[in-house]
Amino acid sequence: MATRRPKKTTTAKKVVSPRKKTSKTVPAKNKVKSVKPTSTKKPATPKKKVVTPKKSTATKKKPVVRKKVVNKITTIKEPPKIRLKRRMYEYEKLAMNAHSSKFHDMGQRVQRGEVKWAYYTTEDGDIGYHYYIKLKNK
Repeated sequence: MATRRPKKTTTAKKVVSPRKKTSKTVPAKNKVKSVKPTSTKKPATPKKKVVTPKKSTATKKKPVVRKKVVNKITTIKEPPKIRLKRRMYEYEKLAMNAHSSKFHDMGQRVQRGEVKWAYYTTEDGDIGYHYYIKLKNK
């Protein structure tokens, strides 16, 4: 807990006249003179600046990868291979207006596991088509 300081007592004021080099002291009214001699103030020491490290917002740099050089001959990069998109499946298309024997044959192939029904769509106006996926034979 902090303690309170006692009130400071005031000392006599000095009156300086510009003509005379001597100074007169005028005692303060109803004040007690201090017995202690006045001390000179020490100059204040500047506060030390505390430097806090700043967080860097930059990302870490990736290490530089250099090509290996063999007998001062640089390697030649090959052009990227061009890949053609392969169809996932091969389809068989059966129109709705096809003969009933074709529907019967396709039903038999589904039962044997040669094909699998995929989807139905309409093309060329109002003609509908059934699409079947060809399965690989084991």
